[in-house]
Amino acid sequence: MPQPYTTLQPFFWPPLSDDAVLAIREVLFRLTEQFETRYASQIRDAEREENRPHDHQPDLFDGPDFDDPLLF
Repeated sequence: MPQPYTTLQPFFWPPLSDDAVLAIREVLFRLTEQFETRYASQIRDAEREENRPHDHQPDLFDGPDFDDPLLF
């Protein structure tokens, strides 16, 4: 069962040079790409499961038919 997203705690982001920012961004992009490539089918299945309509148990007490002889 998927866990709810957690919020990151406040983090102090230090100043970085332009080159450092671009290098870190490139590493993160490549890591994300490799992660998604490796786990693509699992990610796809999990997203499909999250978006699947779940079976809904109807409310037995919602709008009863009082003319039904089997009701009472």
